Amino acid sequence: MKRILLLTGLFLGTFSMAQNTANSTAFHPWIGYMNCFDLSNNYVFGDFWGVPDLRTDVDSTLDQITLYPNFNTYADNTGDPFWVDQTTMTGAKIMEASTFVEPGGNGQDLTFKGNVQSNTLDAAYTAKYFIKALDPANGYQDALGGSKMFDLPASGEFSVTATGTELAAGLIVQFGFVVMGVNANPADEQTLGNVVIVPSTLGLDEKDADALDIYPNPATDIINVGTTNTSAQYSIVAVDGKIVKSGTLENGSVNIENLNEGVYLFNLYNEGSVRTSRFVKK
Repeated sequence: MKRILLLTGLFLGTFSMAQNTANSTAFHPWIGYMNCFDLSNNYVFGDFWGVPDLRTDVDSTLDQITLYPNFNTYADNTGDPFWVDQTTMTGAKIMEASTFVEPGGNGQDLTFKGNVQSNTLDAAYTAKYFIKALDPANGYQDALGGSKMFDLPASGEFSVTATGTELAAGLIVQFGFVVMGVNANPADEQTLGNVVIVPSTLGLDEKDADALDIYPNPATDIINVGTTNTSAQYSIVAVDGKIVKSGTLENGSVNIENLNEGVYLFNLYNEGSVRTSRFVKK
């Protein structure tokens, strides 16, 4: 069993254990770790890597995460038989790239969710989402036994939940993604594909059967709100939870030209109910 070293004590400004839900947003402090195996699946090494070196792209402008096969070990070592078979010129190692967050908050239920916008990853690679509870007293093995790790879907929403009992004190809680497969030639990037993940919108509009329509989205200066009450009250909330703008709709529109680029939640207050939607300011 491979051993995974850990960073502890991280607290997330964009994640609240009181809410017990972690959405798949680019604004989490993602950590990268790479495990390496030979082609017979014998463990070779494991170490912290930069998230971009795993070949995970975190885009805070679009608030999306893109998972790729690992390319840099091939690109940087084409003449090294450790990394590249010099006869076939194919990758010589199996790479297990984990992109994850350590939220803390043991003893509380945790749900990790997101939305797969597209999944074109080649069938030779696997991409999964997970919650883990690593046990330092047992070689950092997952106390959940891998029961909270699942394949990412071809598209659409995904979610996994672990109970507070399962995430007991003394365990290292993680949520995130893993991509596993042979290190690849970057010339094959288009062919091998990727997985694009954005935040889940499930639960945002539970008080109204109709989703709140914000357009254009992304927007640069003006957003229009699909509502019959064109003078309703609203608030705009940044990813850190702070209200950055509030007021009354002007003919169903809001000027956002002074907001910084990024992702926001728009709350519309109408006759005692609140409807929420997400938009991107470019």
